[in-house]
Formats: sequence, C-alpha cells, structure tokens
Amino acid sequence: MNPILEDLIILQAQDLELKLLREELAEAPRRVAAAEAAVKKSETALSSAKQSLAKEESLRKGHELDIADRKGKITRLRKQMESAANAAQIAALEHEITFSEQSISQHEDEELASMERTEGFEADLAKATDSLATTTASLAAERVRAADVLAKNTASVEGISLERSTLRKKIGSTDEGEATLSSYDRIAKAKGTAVSEAVDHKCSACQMMIRPQRWNDLAERSPNSEFANTIFSCETCGRMLFHDPRRDAPVRWTPGERLTSATR
Repeated sequence: MNPILEDLIILQAQDLELKLLREELAEAPRRVAAAEAAVKKSETALSSAKQSLAKEESLRKGHELDIADRKGKITRLRKQMESAANAAQIAALEHEITFSEQSISQHEDEELASMERTEGFEADLAKATDSLATTTASLAAERVRAADVLAKNTASVEGISLERSTLRKKIGSTDEGEATLSSYDRIAKAKGTAVSEAVDHKCSACQMMIRPQRWNDLAERSPNSEFANTIFSCETCGRMLFHDPRRDAPVRWTPGERLTSATR
C-alpha cells in the first residue's frame, strides 16, 4: 500500500476522533442548559400548584365563615320569631331564614367544588415535587458529566492535535505527499471523509460497486505490483480507496493498526 495513503488513513481516524470530541465539548453545556431549563419549569409548576392550593384554601375558609355567619343569623331569627307580634313579622323572618338556608346550601356546594379542585391541585403539587426532585438530580448529574467531558476531552483534543500536526508535517514533507494531502483536505471538506475502505467490491462510504479490474488492482498484495503505490479513487464519490488485506486472512488484528504489517 502507498505509505502516504496509509498515513492518511491514520490522519482521517484522528480527524474523526477530534470532531467527535469537539462535538461532545460543545454539547455538554447545551445539555446542562437544557437540564437547568427543566428545573426552572418544574419550579414554576410547583409554585403554581402551591399558589392554587393556597387560593382554594382561602376560598374555602371564606365559604366556611359565610356558612357559620348564616347559621348564626338563622339562630337569631328563630329566637326573634318567638317574640314576633304578628303574622307579617313571622312571615318576614321566615323569608330571611329561607334565604339564609339557600345561601348556606350554595356555599356548601361551592365548598364541595373547592375540595374537588383541591384534590387536583394536591395531585399537581405531588407531581411537581417529584418532577423537581428528578430534574434537580438530572441537573447535578449533567454538571458532573460536563465537567468530566471538559477535562477528558480537552486533554484528548490536545494530545490528538499534536499527533495530527506531526503526521501532517510528515505527509507533506514531499511534493507527492503535499499534493495528496491537499486532495485529502479538499475531499474531506466537501464530503466529511476523504478516505474509504473498499469492502466486498464496494466503496464503504457511498456503497457503490467497484469495477472488477479496479478491485483486483486494490486487492493486489504484491509489493512488486504495477499499482502497488497507486492511490485509486472511487469513481462515484471521489474518495481515496484502500483495501485492508487482513479482512481476507483469518487472523486477529486491532483496528487502527498500521496496515503494512498485514502485507509482510
């Protein structure tokens, strides 16, 4: 395999890893912000449920006071009936008693409706309390996770960036390498990746078939082959193609291991 292409395979792995690490670094504060928003939403719901409960309790106490007041009035009216001088006075007192009893009935209905609403608000309060506990725990976990990602990914980015810089200098140390690196950067910018493994007669990036002759040239292992150092491109997507001969051999190998060991 062309040694420049072999280095480009490693360079692409570094580029993809750096992209992932940086995305995680950017995502961490967004996750914390989302968790903070969830806590605020739960706090608002909890406050609303408490206010609704307090309002209903106040309203219900008002009905209770009105009922007690009407009952006291009925008691006084009945006593007044005992000393009423004529039928007209009795009728007037009975009318007031009837009105008070109707008012009591109305207040009792309102009180019952308030109790039913209170049950709903109490359920909302319990739900909001649980939600606040859950979102608060999630926020704490996201803050810990964000700190961990920041520490680990920052260190990893620095280490890989240094390795990447060294590798790019090595690749670009020759005219051929500089030109190939320029093509790599152009293709990667346009398509996200510039190098693609040829697997089972296909480009693994675009999944299009590779011509039989091109496949044979890619899969040729002999270092004396006419195309041993040729870098082929996918005729569909334009990515640089490579074939890993270890896929054809029943041996264990570690992903990312330099491919030259497989051709010896």
